[in-house]
Amino acid sequence: MSDDAITTTGSTDASGAAAEAAPISALLPAFGFRADLMEASANVAAWREAVATLFDVDELAADEPGPFRADISSYAMGPVLIGLSRASGQRFRRTAETIARSGVDHIILQLYLRGGFDGIASDRPIRVRAGDICLFDLAQTLETKATAFENVTLVVPRPMFGTHLLRVDDLHGLVLPGSSVVARLLAGHLTALFEFAPRMSLDECQSVVEGTVSLLAACLRNELERSDPDADRAVTAGPSLMRIRQYIEAGLASEELSAGSIAAHFGLSRASLYRLFAPVGGIADYIRSRRLHRAFFDLAGSDARTLRISEVARRWQLGTDAHFTRSFKAAYGITPRAAREAALLGVHRGTDATSNATISRWMREIAPPSAD
Repeated sequence: MSDDAITTTGSTDASGAAAEAAPISALLPAFGFRADLMEASANVAAWREAVATLFDVDELAADEPGPFRADISSYAMGPVLIGLSRASGQRFRRTAETIARSGVDHIILQLYLRGGFDGIASDRPIRVRAGDICLFDLAQTLETKATAFENVTLVVPRPMFGTHLLRVDDLHGLVLPGSSVVARLLAGHLTALFEFAPRMSLDECQSVVEGTVSLLAACLRNELERSDPDADRAVTAGPSLMRIRQYIEAGLASEELSAGSIAAHFGLSRASLYRLFAPVGGIADYIRSRRLHRAFFDLAGSDARTLRISEVARRWQLGTDAHFTRSFKAAYGITPRAAREAALLGVHRGTDATSNATISRWMREIAPPSAD
């Protein structure tokens, strides 16, 4: 972890003086604030800043009798972040502009202890109530309307799931109902993880995080396969397909990457390769979507100001500028130029002296999107 990541963020009391940070392990950086130590306006500002990396929020405490209140307590366990949040009702949005501005590419898993929400994840309707567990891909759009809630949130770098699951983006909008055995099992694990996080040594933290991601991936893979009865399970989870995916990831910048070159490398017929990738939309679509994903996060990176759109298109073999722009807008709903402008806005905000960008920096530094 970088020096920037090893930071304790304390609360601010009503007078503006720094409040004493809660005791935590020296190995586990914490981020958070307490609503009872802040005036309502300061609490709203702190909440917006804390969640800005993940979501835009509005309609705070709409139709609720009291003022908006929220608090967060969270710990960075090496490559993952776990936190407990409590807040009044509000609307959460993650647009293509938000994704570009934040420049982070993670999967979040939330256990709702109280309250819930209704919304849409990309084009997938989603409803969550107390006891349910939901997942979101931060590279995809989202809009939800939440009641007052309390939840445990786990933020995981995409590559950690990518070593276990072929299509990590299929997790977006997945809900594990609280009545299911799997949800109850994972709920117990997540609450225990948050409870014991500040007491772990660095070695314990590493092994627990690895075990947690393996457990989650195994349970989630089963849920994805169960929700798609027409999928070929052997193909979806097969190690040969995972090896091919890793080969594709390593060669996305090469103009030599094609169905023919992949088939030849693995000693497969083209028909066999097409059959393997049929459950995920076909080999050509898969390669194109992965290249667009890389291009998006190039444009959302901190060095976006120096990048030309044509340079990004060439880097990822995405054709002419016009073709790249059409493909990019079809995939993300905004043009490459708009994505870069949103990213530059995020960089500007992060350099503001009044901005608490600790979580954003941590998420950018631990998980570069190129490792998906």
